[in-house]
Amino acid sequence: MDVLEFLGEVGRVALRVFILIAPLLAWQWIALWGRPYRRRAGGLADPTILAGMMVGIGMLAVILRPEILSWDAIVSVGGFWDLNVAEFVELARRMAMHGPAALLAALQFDDQRRDLQAWLVLAVVLWSIRMIAVWMAGPPLGAVRFLAAELATLLASAFATVYLGPLLFWSINRLNFWLFLVAILLIQDYRYDEPPLFGRLVGGVRLRHHAPPHPGMALPVPDPD
Repeated sequence: MDVLEFLGEVGRVALRVFILIAPLLAWQWIALWGRPYRRRAGGLADPTILAGMMVGIGMLAVILRPEILSWDAIVSVGGFWDLNVAEFVELARRMAMHGPAALLAALQFDDQRRDLQAWLVLAVVLWSIRMIAVWMAGPPLGAVRFLAAELATLLASAFATVYLGPLLFWSINRLNFWLFLVAILLIQDYRYDEPPLFGRLVGGVRLRHHAPPHPGMALPVPDPD
């Protein structure tokens, strides 16, 4: 393999990776953009993001059929999740486009609509408490920017969750044995990085400020020896 062939292969792989993570990068950008307008200093306990993820989980619950979630359907060659990158992106796009309509239809006609309604009401209550609390304290940079940032963060979290679900199942089909290595790396990231990968994804970056020494506190004197 000559240099140009190697560079071309690296470029094709990098392009596929970028296409796959682009929706997640967009989610991160929206979360970071809206944080100053939403009075968020960072951290994972963000009710707006959690509420959006709950809405996304509700969409996945009505989109994904039980027969395509079995282990055989996920890992089998030629199964539902055995797709190339272009086929997977098209599948994820269709799920994101038809997710809201499927959710509304399930809320009206599904036999288990009461369970789904209870789940979504919990998401709405969580988001409403967050909105009311900030509104009473006063939006930091204006009410219009606050509402726009909150709505954008909620929608981005919902649709990113709809994308994350199929991405997880498709990754299991693609990675097979290597999934265990990825799981180990994520566990190590969770143990030693602050914030962990998910926190960095949703903009939950909390800056560490070191308090200045007290005026009366003696500073350590280096040993001349």
